[in-house]
Amino acid sequence: MIFKQNRYALLVLVLLAITSCKGQKMEEKFEWTGTVSAPEEYPMEVYKGAIIAQDFTYGFDAIWGTQNTGWGNDGGIMSVTEKQMEAPDSLTFTWLSLTEKKFYTGKWKLDKSRIATLFAQGFIDDRTKQKETYKLVKVGLAPKGKVVVWLSGAGFQTEVGAFQAHDTTITAEQAYDNAKYMFRPDFIAKTLGNDMVMKPEIKAKVAQYGMPDMDVYERYRTKYEWKVNVLVPEGEKVSLVYYNLLNGEEENLFGDALNGYSKRALPKYISVNWMDKAGQKNGLEIKPIDEKEISGAFEALGDEFPIDLVIRLNETATDAQLLLKNAKRELKLNSNKVRINKNLD
Repeated sequence: MIFKQNRYALLVLVLLAITSCKGQKMEEKFEWTGTVSAPEEYPMEVYKGAIIAQDFTYGFDAIWGTQNTGWGNDGGIMSVTEKQMEAPDSLTFTWLSLTEKKFYTGKWKLDKSRIATLFAQGFIDDRTKQKETYKLVKVGLAPKGKVVVWLSGAGFQTEVGAFQAHDTTITAEQAYDNAKYMFRPDFIAKTLGNDMVMKPEIKAKVAQYGMPDMDVYERYRTKYEWKVNVLVPEGEKVSLVYYNLLNGEEENLFGDALNGYSKRALPKYISVNWMDKAGQKNGLEIKPIDEKEISGAFEALGDEFPIDLVIRLNETATDAQLLLKNAKRELKLNSNKVRINKNLD
């Protein structure tokens, strides 16, 4: 009798365990690593940080050193032994802004659900026509403690968070051993004077135009409903448009995706491929797009959307005219040089 009761009790426990498992959603796992991005003109020194998932922490410390590869561009990448992790759910970061001579710090919740969805959805690689996905969680550090987080993959980069850090005080006595170099009296001056950090072309740009407004990295996040509209000679066909945007996002579009408008930040760089009548692949690029002219043109068109950035090739496909237009008005863009490359196969 006791055996029978124990058997029934065991059966109930098993059923409860099965029911419990069915009620729990197994977290999907993905392969990802992290990196840091900062503007060329505003180098940032990594002190300590982490991209945190439920089952994994991707850490940062002073070994990352000075970062200023350009807003939205990759920094260094450390390999990890883990191959499949949950989507991250939080971020903590502390860094030294060299030009401002101050430390910033903060801890923020990430939108785990959206990140997991983007990882799972991925995108189609234009070269292989196979599904790929994002591989990097990129932490952007901007002046005044501005933080932006992107997911990055081959030809695609998508913002998944924007946050505000607060300034903090760290002394040489408080710093851990590997970070004490940041407190040397000559560290900041020597780093900013180093041509490997502030490259001569950056210094020349700053000398000509001055430092970028520290608030511009937030303004870059403003979006408009627009698309590129490439007008090619009769019988030729656009096959690919690549958008590199001022807010750090990227898109690599082909097929039906070429035709739709989308809310995007202003363009920094645009590349187009098209097939000519002979079936040869050709390309053009506008790099960099004149930021002052393009932002002024978008503002001049007002709130009448959608907007087309028209690239009109001449009959011999050796040059192109640029204009920005909506349903009411069009503006010529004269400050941007189009580079055309024939027969890319």
